[in-house]
Amino acid sequence: MLASAVWGTAAIALGVRGTAAHADPAPPPARRRAGDTTTSGRADGMSTRRRVGDMSTEQWEAFVGAVRALKARGTYDALVKAYADDFTVTHANGFFLPWQRRYLLEFERALRRVDPAVCVPYWDWPLDGRAPERSAVLSTAYFGGNGSAKRDQAVLDGAFAGWTAKVPRVHPLRRSYADGGKIPPWASPDLIANMLKNPDFQVFNMQLEIHIGAVLMGIGGDLAQPVAPNDPLYWVVACFGDLLWHMWRSRHPKAPVRSAYGNVTEESRLPRYGDTVTAVLDIEKLGYRYDDMWPRSR
Repeated sequence: MLASAVWGTAAIALGVRGTAAHADPAPPPARRRAGDTTTSGRADGMSTRRRVGDMSTEQWEAFVGAVRALKARGTYDALVKAYADDFTVTHANGFFLPWQRRYLLEFERALRRVDPAVCVPYWDWPLDGRAPERSAVLSTAYFGGNGSAKRDQAVLDGAFAGWTAKVPRVHPLRRSYADGGKIPPWASPDLIANMLKNPDFQVFNMQLEIHIGAVLMGIGGDLAQPVAPNDPLYWVVACFGDLLWHMWRSRHPKAPVRSAYGNVTEESRLPRYGDTVTAVLDIEKLGYRYDDMWPRSR
């Protein structure tokens, strides 16, 4: 399995190990409060990315509707193919975080062409690190849970139940938890917090890729393949990684973005897009911000 080999090789090279943590599952989506006339967007045109559990019902339904619209237009599957085509040149090297940011931005801009108020939400997955299968994000209220062993591991619940993946060939959206009905523990909040202290971009980039990989591989199915965005859950996992990189940059603003893996520097150009790494370092210049910094309590 190519994705497993990429993340596994990087983990061995850096000697990264995770520790477990536990927090109660996030609450279901809150109803829109009186006077709340916006969803995820802002009047100034700046989009604000929110944690999945903090979205109102209106915001969540708008996101799901926009994703489904992109699927119907063919835009969604084109994005999945782009990810698969560029997988080997954007993973296990210094392009991982810069390229993921640019890729997420392309997805978000496509969503906002459907609905200008929609933004990509994020899943604070370290909070669910001890028992990931219990996370509300994997409940019927949001993305649904494990695939059905009787139905080719097809996902049959949640907002994307019955979703049909088309890359590299037509098949039902699949999930297959790595421990049968459970997902192996992944990085704890304490581990992630300590990782943010390291001012070396090369180390931070590779460690974060490994921890994101552990989430994707643990949930399995399409997420464990180089076609991970076949599963809409991919976006909220990757979006949290982008938030962590934003936090790392805020803590180490003068740290150079350089990696011997791929010979990446600030002036390197991102595969497919051609933007320099420097061009994607300031998220507000890219038109978005996050609702809050991390870590946060439930």
